Amino acid sequence: MRIAQVDAFTAQPFGGNGAAVVLLSEPVTGQSLQALAAECAQSETAFLLPLQGQWLLRWFTPTLEVDLCGHGTMAAARALSHWGVLAPGQAMDLHSRSGPLPVEQRGAGFRVQLPTGQLHKAPLDPGLDQLLGTPVQQRWTSSLRYEVAMVESTFPLATLALDQDQLRQRPCLGLVVMQAGQLATAGAEPPDYLLRFFAPRAGIPEDPVTGSAHALVAPYWLARTGRTLLNARQVSRRGGRLRLWQRGEDQVVLEGETALVWSGELMANLEPGGQRLWEDLLP
Repeated sequence: MRIAQVDAFTAQPFGGNGAAVVLLSEPVTGQSLQALAAECAQSETAFLLPLQGQWLLRWFTPTLEVDLCGHGTMAAARALSHWGVLAPGQAMDLHSRSGPLPVEQRGAGFRVQLPTGQLHKAPLDPGLDQLLGTPVQQRWTSSLRYEVAMVESTFPLATLALDQDQLRQRPCLGLVVMQAGQLATAGAEPPDYLLRFFAPRAGIPEDPVTGSAHALVAPYWLARTGRTLLNARQVSRRGGRLRLWQRGEDQVVLEGETALVWSGELMANLEPGGQRLWEDLLP
């Protein structure tokens, strides 16, 4: 079995968000996939399986399987390109628990199309103000089980440090903290918004660049800014940049660059099985 390490939403290795990508030759049990994801110790490990003429995709954090992962999907596309499966300009669908996800290589970058999810306006919560150390301007819950908080654009989001134990007590799988973009520095493309994402309950204290979170909030920022193309930054320690636009009513396209860190052969044996769970992904 082939395995690769890809950093997504960055042109340089060791930036953006890293994902391991594994190319399976047969269905493998969830227990084996979870054990390998824990071994890889990335925020997500993407597993690809060709089955009945389709390409299937699942993602695991070090502790659980997730329904949607943007950077893992982009990493999978880069790995398929490296392995000669995805040609430049070719579009293909990767079938997942969130439905078919179209991917495409465009020049030096890749595009992935994700469902947006739904934001639900929620009352302000003093406990969230205390956790963040700043007043929250707006708050949402979401269909992805992410809590979303808007803070002032002057707040130093890049330096935010959260109490992970306190965050685990929040009734959400992950917390998105976002703010409007500030003026660009010389020669830099101004971001329309900035965000960070924390998910200790999913085994991820902080995710460096989170495609699913950007797909979730992109419709809000498109409506707020009146733009048709967004430039976004995730201001984690590794950081990442991406471009987004809406396609149809409930789909968002994410475009960004990737860096292939290494590619090799997986020597460990994984337990065959779980056929039905894989077949459930088929269209």
